[in-house]
Amino acid sequence: MTSVQHIPGASSSPEQQQIDNRINEVKQLQEELKHLQTAIPEAIALYQKTVSPIAEKIRLLQKEKLIALDIYIHEIKFSKREREIVDMYMCTEIEQWTYEHGNDSELEDLFSTYAHMPFEEHVRKTNTPFHDFFSDESNFMDEDTSEKKSKKKSAAERKAEKEKVLQQEHRKKSIRAIYIDLIKTFHPDTEQDAEKKQEKEEISKKITEAYGNNDLYTLLNLETQFLEQQTNRLHSMKSETVKSYLTMLDNQIKELKQSIREYKNDHDALFVDMCKPNAKPDKHLRKIKKELQEGVQILSQQVMILQHVDAGIKTDLLFEMERQNGRRR
Repeated sequence: MTSVQHIPGASSSPEQQQIDNRINEVKQLQEELKHLQTAIPEAIALYQKTVSPIAEKIRLLQKEKLIALDIYIHEIKFSKREREIVDMYMCTEIEQWTYEHGNDSELEDLFSTYAHMPFEEHVRKTNTPFHDFFSDESNFMDEDTSEKKSKKKSAAERKAEKEKVLQQEHRKKSIRAIYIDLIKTFHPDTEQDAEKKQEKEEISKKITEAYGNNDLYTLLNLETQFLEQQTNRLHSMKSETVKSYLTMLDNQIKELKQSIREYKNDHDALFVDMCKPNAKPDKHLRKIKKELQEGVQILSQQVMILQHVDAGIKTDLLFEMERQNGRRR
């Protein structure tokens, strides 16, 4: 569809200026949405490429630490009270690892040793979601901040999921409404001229294809182009038609702002650190990579210490286990 630019001048009517202003706002929002639709997937791919290999090392080291702890516990003598501390700590750590990384038969067998029941039976009896917390060895966050976030996360996640469902429903309704308006306007049967009829057939195909793909951006873009074409004949329009176009543009602005909010909310931290204007993604990724590598070093040292089965670390180990147990009660 050919886009006809209308340049407002001193002779522009108030109605013409209103439509021009809204069209300009729509175009700016469309550019912002288009940028997000490209920038955020690229940021996700770059983040995963940088983080995933190190995160996998941490996952394996966390498991290796649990296995090394199990060997240490069986090699060193513990009192009945001390075993209670150990049992609670090991059960919680294995629960957390399983929650974050999925089922693992080797760790589930370890769990049954410390819980004195099969892992599946424990899950059935508790019937509660695992708490999401970060253990001390990760050293990525302040303990108090991590604990507060873990307590709030489940409620925040439920709220976010509910809002997302509502947004998706609203989006579907909006896409259908725009599709119906556009397909009525560009239906080939409304045109007698053969050349214009063919043009409308092509446009109708694009509209139908965009609707079938749930593509709000393309539908809004087609609508903008259509409205932009009409501004050169405002003088011959009825006031009701002008108001109708203004309403269409206002709705389009609302839909674009909603789509932009959805993109930003769905990837809040990533948007702020990697996609926002003036963001420094390379610096952010270097910081994340450094923190993760520090986590790898800490876990590697802990595994090595445990594998030496030194009875001299027993007191410090129990103190740390008891402190962690206290935090998680």
